Amino acid sequence: MRLTRREFHRLTLLAGLSTLGGDGRGGGRAGRGAEGSAVALVKTGDRNYGVHRAVELLGGTDFGGRGVYLKASYNSADPFPASTHPDALRALVGMLLRYGAGRVVLAERSGMGRTRGVMGDLGALELIRELGLGFLPLEEPGVAAWRRVDLPGSHWSRGVEVPAFLDDDGCVVQLCNLKTHRFGGGYSASLKNSIGLLAKYDSEDGHNYMVELHSSDHQDLMIAEANLAYTPRLLVMDASSVFVSGGPEAGEEAHPGVIVASTDRVALDAVGLAILERSGAAVVKGKEGVFDQGQVSRAAELGLGARSAGEIRLVTGDTRSAAYASRLEYILLHSAAST
Repeated sequence: MRLTRREFHRLTLLAGLSTLGGDGRGGGRAGRGAEGSAVALVKTGDRNYGVHRAVELLGGTDFGGRGVYLKASYNSADPFPASTHPDALRALVGMLLRYGAGRVVLAERSGMGRTRGVMGDLGALELIRELGLGFLPLEEPGVAAWRRVDLPGSHWSRGVEVPAFLDDDGCVVQLCNLKTHRFGGGYSASLKNSIGLLAKYDSEDGHNYMVELHSSDHQDLMIAEANLAYTPRLLVMDASSVFVSGGPEAGEEAHPGVIVASTDRVALDAVGLAILERSGAAVVKGKEGVFDQGQVSRAAELGLGARSAGEIRLVTGDTRSAAYASRLEYILLHSAAST
């Protein structure tokens, strides 16, 4: 690729960008600094390098010995990009320990099968033991205490139920994939990955929250609204490969070869949508921009993160990553300018 002098100077500037690290906690506009929401992007074929480098570009973090609840992506017994890649989980756990995490517990509720069976079929239970992680298969009786979150003004008829550890003191880190989703919501990234932390059934009367979600005409909005129940500390997206059609368990693949990280889930998902568009997906379809997609639009409206593409700051550390980021920036800002 030949660059003009202007493009070279711009990419060099992008490659040198960095941001001060915050803990990303608290409600409202999580992950936003004075210069906007930082989203670190590393273009690499090495997941271990990519995960560690992306978090470095965010300024690192310090868990200070605190325990971490990890939400990965084990919705079905299908390999990456349907489910978390083993190398991504190894890299993420290594990064957590590097930054002082105490006990790491993987919490999951699969949507297309029983969690323990799904993860057993994928070999993930052996990996959990190898890495020394705790494990909470959330649909099993007695594994977790639950609490009701009412979500007034949402499209949920009675709010949702979430594990009690998703409170103000809970430290949650997400490791999500990126893919189109033909069953509702349009795509799956960090916002959709949170659905795997919700109870399937009401603990008192057996109401099926997942039937309510999947039978609704407002699935994308409900996905965003469910995220009001908690604030993750850090989010890492493995977009080494993605589904650009079909999904969530199978589909046509593309291979962007990027690892992305942020403390702002709205900004992360918006960048994820730009990656999908760049890779040939048509998730945004006839809408005017990434921030008009239902999940992202509703999450921004609810104050869960960045309100517009102009509030997102892509952070890279090398010219290859910066070149790819500039193409995503064009998708983000060009579509925003048309609104």
